[in-house]
This record gives sequence, structure tokens and C-alpha cells, in this order.
Amino acid sequence: MRKILVPPLLLVLCLIGMIVVSRYGPSTIWFEQPFDKAGWAIVTLGVLLPIWAARIFKRRETNILPYRDPEKIVTEGPFKFTRNPMYLGMLLVLIGTAVKLGTLESFGFVLLFFGVANWWYIPFEEARMHAVFGEQFDTYKSVVRRWL
Repeated sequence: MRKILVPPLLLVLCLIGMIVVSRYGPSTIWFEQPFDKAGWAIVTLGVLLPIWAARIFKRRETNILPYRDPEKIVTEGPFKFTRNPMYLGMLLVLIGTAVKLGTLESFGFVLLFFGVANWWYIPFEEARMHAVFGEQFDTYKSVVRRWL
């Protein structure tokens, strides 16, 4: 099995990095009030989206852990408009935090998370979905976008 850093751990590490760089490093102010308040709204959306998706996983009694084999294809709720509501939610938390902090450097962590999710986590999970569900997953993949 391919070893992966659990996505929520990467999220926490990125959040810590953003805060440290914004407070203690040389930083370029990009957003100031009142735009920083929009950051809270984006963070809230980013928290609620994965909660919504996790509840659907629980209701459907399927695995939510990315390093375990998938059991079912979920296509309802947020999965109607994104194949990856968990990653999208985490990305929104980082975007909202970067807007709240207002520093250009904090957006580097947004790009880092996006890159790792888009080119490491998601391809790994999609390959497993294809291996388990084959054409059924390919059909879903052709209808619903990876992010939005």
C-alpha cells in the first residue's frame, strides 16, 4: 500500500505554517478589513462542506478513510457537484484563513495543499475507485468535476 500523509494532518500543518509565516516572517499584506471578514465566511463553508459529506458517508454506511478500499460510490449531496467535497472543504478552510490573515505568503500554503491534493491524494483515490468500480466510476467521473 502506498503510504500517504493523512489529508487532515496536512491541513493542520498548512494552517500552522500560514500562521507562523504571517506573524513571524516577512509578510506582504494583501487583504485588509473588511475583506478579512470574508475569510470567516469561507472558513465556515469549508468546515460545513466536509461535515455534510461525512454525514452522507455515515448514512450510506461506507468507508470515509482515504487509505482504505472504497465500498460504495456516493453521488448525492455535495457529491453531485464535486467528486471531492472533503478536499474542497479543506481547501476552502485554507483560502478563508489566508484571506483572514491577509498576507500574500499565506496563499503559498493554499497552493501547496492544492498541489498535493490534486496530484497526489486524488489520483491515488481515483485509481482505487476505478479498480473497484470500473465503468461505474468512470461514468460518474465524466459527469462530476474533480473540484467544482
